[in-house]
Amino acid sequence: SASGSDVFNQQRGAAYYKTKQPSTGPADIDVSPSSKDVSLSFGQSAYNEKLVTFTIFNNGKTDVRDKDIKYPSTPPYITITGPSSFTCGANSSIPVQFTINASPSPSGTDETHNFEINIGGKRVTITVAIEYYAKIDVSSSVIDLGEIPSNVPKKESESIRISEEYGYKTLEAVTISPASGNENAWVTVRPNKGIRVSKNEPVDVKFTLRKPGSHDYDYNRRDNKYTWNFIIEGGDADPVTITVKARIMRPPKLGRLDDERLELKFDKPKGTVPRYNENVVLVVRNRGDERLDFSSSVSEQPDGGIIIRPPSPRVVPEGKTKVDVPITITIPDDTPEGTYQGKLRIDAGTAGHDTDNIALITIKVLWPVDFSISSSSSYFSSAPLAIDFNSLELKERDYDTKKLTLTLTELYGYKPVEHLRFSSSDEHRSWLREERNFMDIPPGETMDVTLRIEPGLEAVPKHYSWKYYLSASEISAKRIDIQAKIVPMNIKEMTQRLEYFKTSTLRMRYPSSKNIIVNGIELLETVEQSEIGEEDWQKIPVLIKGSLSLLAALNDSVVYSETGDYGKAVENSWTAWVSTSRMGVNSELNNQEMSGYAKGIAIGAEKTTTEVLTDEAKMLELRGWDIKKAVEHAMPTNDISKLNEEENVLESALSYQYAATLYGLLNDKEKRLDCVYEETRMMDKHDELVSGATDLRIRAENIILDSNENDFYRLWDTHLLSNPYNYDTASGSYKTAEGYLEAASKNYRFAGEPLMAGDTEKDLKELRGEWQHILSLFLVLCVVYGAVLIYVLSRIIRGTLAYVN
Repeated sequence: SASGSDVFNQQRGAAYYKTKQPSTGPADIDVSPSSKDVSLSFGQSAYNEKLVTFTIFNNGKTDVRDKDIKYPSTPPYITITGPSSFTCGANSSIPVQFTINASPSPSGTDETHNFEINIGGKRVTITVAIEYYAKIDVSSSVIDLGEIPSNVPKKESESIRISEEYGYKTLEAVTISPASGNENAWVTVRPNKGIRVSKNEPVDVKFTLRKPGSHDYDYNRRDNKYTWNFIIEGGDADPVTITVKARIMRPPKLGRLDDERLELKFDKPKGTVPRYNENVVLVVRNRGDERLDFSSSVSEQPDGGIIIRPPSPRVVPEGKTKVDVPITITIPDDTPEGTYQGKLRIDAGTAGHDTDNIALITIKVLWPVDFSISSSSSYFSSAPLAIDFNSLELKERDYDTKKLTLTLTELYGYKPVEHLRFSSSDEHRSWLREERNFMDIPPGETMDVTLRIEPGLEAVPKHYSWKYYLSASEISAKRIDIQAKIVPMNIKEMTQRLEYFKTSTLRMRYPSSKNIIVNGIELLETVEQSEIGEEDWQKIPVLIKGSLSLLAALNDSVVYSETGDYGKAVENSWTAWVSTSRMGVNSELNNQEMSGYAKGIAIGAEKTTTEVLTDEAKMLELRGWDIKKAVEHAMPTNDISKLNEEENVLESALSYQYAATLYGLLNDKEKRLDCVYEETRMMDKHDELVSGATDLRIRAENIILDSNENDFYRLWDTHLLSNPYNYDTASGSYKTAEGYLEAASKNYRFAGEPLMAGDTEKDLKELRGEWQHILSLFLVLCVVYGAVLIYVLSRIIRGTLAYVN
């Protein structure tokens, strides 16, 4: 046929038949498969159609053209359609498709037909199986019987209609049976078996609920909603399930009564309230679904004057609920501490328990105990509890200690505060020490505790804080936040020392020193009020102590200069210069406010030190020149009477030396070299004078030694001028030695060696005394010599006269 040729041409291509010549060999036709099964069914739809495809193979060498396809005869409700012929090229294949249509048969029974189709001489079989379905239909699949009061014994549902939906079959022997899993058999259905149902012949059924007896109510069930399932089955139709629902109300029933417990801790001081009224809540439960009426009464009152007041009659609403029943309990404030019990009876009539419905009410009375913390110290604050010891300053050997008195008062007057404890787990807890002379606080009484802070030498400059707890038996810990600031210097003492310098000689003479004093005081005041970093703390004590050292050194230098102690004046000036040199480095602070004060100190120190050292250097240089000129004027005349004690060569040299030292500190090289030169000249002169004086002393000593050897007779330790002829020599020797000693003493005096001058003058005085002693003995000896001479002459004269006579 044309349709078959078109299919063939579409598979092989139009160009193939236009160019290729038909084969001249014999044709060989085959069809695959040889048979096919077709299943058709009738349910919701009344029309069915299926497509069946076979494949024709031409294995020969010639084309097959316009071969016939022959169809079998079919019942009127079954049709098979397809092509009437086919064309297939040599050595090729083509598909051929048939359509099978079926309509419901009048019988409505399942059937199977075999149909043979002749395709170009080859027979194929199509087996058509037709199956008819049935479906059970119900007017409602859910039946809700609603809420059924406990006094209604049974309830019947409305009619439910059952029919067959498709209409092909009639269902015989339909049954309605309870599904497995229904929790009871309270619901039944009539009719329930032998039911004949078709589409045009429906059947009505009814479900009936019959309530159980009172003893069959399940009060342990969470709710009162019940469900029953029924299964409708018939023939080959799928089963249908009908669900029946109902809420079966259970009669009221008193539920479990829990014992109640009241723990009352008095919260007012003793005697301030006569009694306490408290409530406990008794839970009354209704295990049923309908309303529960009940009343209550006290069957047993507690001891200790405690009164339980029962509530008025109440109602528990329907629906397995509960109500909270407040019960008032009155407790006098003098009720002893302890546990008391009373009993409350609940009367619920027939809904009550078989035994007495008693609730045990336990009342535990607790006496309160607590204490307050207060203090009159300025360190203490009460809201919140805190202690701020402020700054703890470093004294001579250790840090400052501070203390305050904490007043602890028992608040209620019922019982004592026992086992009072002080604790803290923070670092350096050992710095905090408590001093007390009691262990417990009697009821309503007050006790004092002294809290002392004593930092150890391990303290570093920073803020320290502690969480400090006071606790006792039955009392939760009370926290006090304690803080203190460690200051590595004595601010008060240093401020006083700075204040002292406001009236010092230095302040009067050098106004620039005011900058050091004022900025130092401002810096110390700021230190007490500011947070200071570790780096600044390393500099501030050095800066303040350096300032004090500088002021003291400069003031002492000025005072010593005025009193003439120039050596100590220069020594203090040197100390001041060293202190000043350290000011600049330590004035660079991170705290901006304190940095301004620190720089003011450094600037004032530099200026004041320069002024003092300059004035002293000029004064000492001038003094050296004045002394030098005075000595130079007196030496030619050898007259020391016009020189004061300080006018000597050594003092001049020292003045130049001190001036050179100060000019060196001031970095004035020219002035320093001038003073060093003058100092050298004066020291050379000093050495010359001392050397000459020492030589004169030696010469005087040698002269005396020679004279004692040659001119005197030594009798033990006494030298006697026994020969009058040696008087002139001895007298000349002593006069010469005396002159040498006098010259040596003046040289020592000019040189500035008062000790050596004194020793020389002492030697001179001794020499003069020795000569006086020698001269006295010589006069006595002369008298003796005269007496002996007179005696000898008298004897001679007397002998001569005697001889003459």
